[in-house]
Amino acid sequence: MDYFFFNTDARAFRQEPRPRFPVLIAGGFAAAGGDRKKYGEQFGQLKLDDILLMYENGVGVVAIGRVREQWDGVSHTTPRYYKSAELSGLDGGPHEYRIAVEWFLDLGKAPIGIEHMRERFSYKPEATTVTRGTIDRISKQRDKVAGLIEEAQTAGGLLPGEVARSAAYTEGATRLVSVNACERNREAVRQCKQHHGTVCSICRFDFGAVYGAEFAGFIHVHHLRPLSEIGKEYKVDPEADLCPVCPNCHAVIHHGGRLRTIDEVRQLLDQ
Repeated sequence: MDYFFFNTDARAFRQEPRPRFPVLIAGGFAAAGGDRKKYGEQFGQLKLDDILLMYENGVGVVAIGRVREQWDGVSHTTPRYYKSAELSGLDGGPHEYRIAVEWFLDLGKAPIGIEHMRERFSYKPEATTVTRGTIDRISKQRDKVAGLIEEAQTAGGLLPGEVARSAAYTEGATRLVSVNACERNREAVRQCKQHHGTVCSICRFDFGAVYGAEFAGFIHVHHLRPLSEIGKEYKVDPEADLCPVCPNCHAVIHHGGRLRTIDEVRQLLDQ
């Protein structure tokens, strides 16, 4: 899994009567318009489950998402994000390039600002952007990016396994959060605890032993299969698909927007 900046059109954030980038978030895609070589083919470097930070020049990070497909190479002549007039004059008419993205953090109303980005990544004070081009791989400061994502998730009130979903709301409306129902199914959780016990499968922490009888049996239950693999007809197996983990280990499993295995986290703990 790699991290990338996805740079939107600088005019999108200032578009009246409201910014256009919510179209990307609600639609579940990233878009570029114009010359295929200069813009469209940049999507070709993205792989499934790579993390995108949607960035507005002079503003900051306005959304964070996970790539959900390989770019199909298609030039869409019926744009969803850009207006046709903005792409006119190209050979063959207007073109827009798109790739599916699950935008799990909508930061549009409280972006991670350019000042914070300058400080976090040690950019020059006069810098007005942190990226060039439509897609820009983050290779030298991955740990800082992972920490930034973790902080944004915490500030947004998300728990591991929850994904923020955008929708067309009026001002002041409540954010919609889609929860992994398989992890929250009471009967599945009960059967998981009955089979695996209530001690963390990674660090062996036992709430009852540490905090007393009132907390006996308390534990998070983690779903071992990624959300993207679970369809509507999926039936959870409490013994094979669920695993008891403490909140600390659960946070590490999901840290930075990726999904670590139980063995990976055990190895980190052993180190």
